[in-house]
Amino acid sequence: MSVMDPPPNRVWVGQQGSAAKDVQQRLLFCGNEEGKLVALRRMIANGEVKPPCLAFVQSKARAQELTKELMFDGVFVACIHSDMSRKQRDTCIENFRLGKIWILICTDVMARGVDFKGVAQVINIDIPRASATYIHRVGRTGRAGNKGEAVTMFTTEDKPYLRPIISVMKQSGLDIPSWLNDLPHPKKGAGSKQKNSEYKKPLDRGHLTTLSGYDRQRIAKRKQMISMSKEQKKRNIAQ
Repeated sequence: MSVMDPPPNRVWVGQQGSAAKDVQQRLLFCGNEEGKLVALRRMIANGEVKPPCLAFVQSKARAQELTKELMFDGVFVACIHSDMSRKQRDTCIENFRLGKIWILICTDVMARGVDFKGVAQVINIDIPRASATYIHRVGRTGRAGNKGEAVTMFTTEDKPYLRPIISVMKQSGLDIPSWLNDLPHPKKGAGSKQKNSEYKKPLDRGHLTTLSGYDRQRIAKRKQMISMSKEQKKRNIAQ
């Protein structure tokens, strides 16, 4: 096996560094998108998830998918997304602060401007595509003299986009395994602007769910039928 193909769910734990002196950072190779769910469930089963925990994903749809998966497992989890009212989001965040929610799943957009206090752990389910975003996420934990941990999951497709994160880790004084220094660059475009956009453009990822495509279609169709039935009842009442 080459250095470019580490074994699935291989864990590398970094030491504390100066740039994030109170945050222990580690990378977790998961192979593919399904491997992320396997890895997260293993972390939960082994007591490696430390509430209150913030989990970042790249889209609202993925946040909702992951929330449903963990709720099925009986985990105290919730997500905040743009379809929620301000009151619903505030209630969710307050429950997170009170310990009623152990894992809060969100996107960078929804977490912007929110002061999450006492966060013990940050899990990057989807890697950030810029070093500034990574620093901002990691900075949610390890505050006010408290220790924190940041776990960043990545897949085979993510490898070319790890460089900004690795750069931050190096600046934090972390020892980087040699195979991480040999990661490929994103494919170059016609010019530097196109190349830079490749770093920031979200990957077209699969679903964060164990459901098959058939089951997802069946559930979506059922929801559509329920919605249509409710609309029909409203029209009948109006008449």
